Amino acid sequence: MTTYRSALVLTLILAESSIELVPNELVRHPAILKWAQRKKRDPHSLILDQTYHHSAILRLGARGVGRGRPDIAHFSLLLALGSPLNLLGELKCYVHTRDNNIIDVNSKARLPRNTDRFTSLLEQLYQDRVVPPTGGALLSIKHGSIGNLLDEISGMVIALTTTGPRKEMNEIASRLAEYHKPVLLVGGFPKGHFSNETLSKVKESYQIYSQGLEAWTVVARAIYDYERASAV
Repeated sequence: MTTYRSALVLTLILAESSIELVPNELVRHPAILKWAQRKKRDPHSLILDQTYHHSAILRLGARGVGRGRPDIAHFSLLLALGSPLNLLGELKCYVHTRDNNIIDVNSKARLPRNTDRFTSLLEQLYQDRVVPPTGGALLSIKHGSIGNLLDEISGMVIALTTTGPRKEMNEIASRLAEYHKPVLLVGGFPKGHFSNETLSKVKESYQIYSQGLEAWTVVARAIYDYERASAV
């Protein structure tokens, strides 16, 4: 049986995640149409996925860099939701998407282990706005910017970046544990940096390694060190 403590809750936000519906300019591309036919779905309702839509994304040129990576949020959420911190009820997860949607993740959600199934779940979520459509919501989605979400949470926000001053993750975790409403931003994209809009909303930003790390690696290290800092 899971035991819940009265400790503070860390909010983890996968910001600017590479999740979006196929943009209108690509819906007639052969790779998109082929995948839509295979899944028996309207091409407009598909989640852009680099694995199957690579040739279509190339048509976007520089605008296509880093797009179509729902696997990043998938792997990161699997690690976060399976952590002791979450099992103790002390973690809250959100996914902010590049098309400015906010996905609210129920801490009790059991996500598919297969990324294709996770992507299909996202497609259902974009269509129905909540999954499952009846009963308790495991995932829900609403339109909103990262600023909207941070204003709603109204907590101390620290972002992990590749451009901020260097600080060890255990030091950042200890700092987060000092606050009543700690919020940690991790980029849900494969390369690049947070937008200026996002950075304008954070109180502090740091890099934890001299090179860029995969988002799920950052999430795993951050949660582990926060668990230690908050004595989970």
